[in-house]
Amino acid sequence: MLAISAPGSEAFRDNPFSTQGSHAMANINPSADNVRAMLTESLGRVRQASTEYFDLLEKNLGASPLPIADQAKQFCNYLQRNVVATFDLGDKLIQAKDVQDALKVQSEFFQAQMRALTDQAKDMGESAMKAASGMFQPKS
Repeated sequence: MLAISAPGSEAFRDNPFSTQGSHAMANINPSADNVRAMLTESLGRVRQASTEYFDLLEKNLGASPLPIADQAKQFCNYLQRNVVATFDLGDKLIQAKDVQDALKVQSEFFQAQMRALTDQAKDMGESAMKAASGMFQPKS
């Protein structure tokens, strides 16, 4: 059961959710530099987890006996590049000086991603055509 403390009581002051001068609130400094530092640290942790995931995925695809393992590896590489580009976007947005700078960063990211998508679609199409043409060739 939730206990409600009276303002001015010790329990009220120690409540981290109260707006009175509790010691928990004194440790929070919402400056832009602190927010950037926290975001950078969090992004670094997520980036590390992503790297570990893709390493594991690549290892498992390398051991796969499936005939489409090469195409899956290629797709995984594209996916990993896109994820890294997104993390780089996050890094740049964290360091943006103002809204105009952030919009410029996003615009550049969008343009780069559209170029990457075009290149990846072309490569995947070529890979699919090679795989399809190999299916119709007589086996010797």
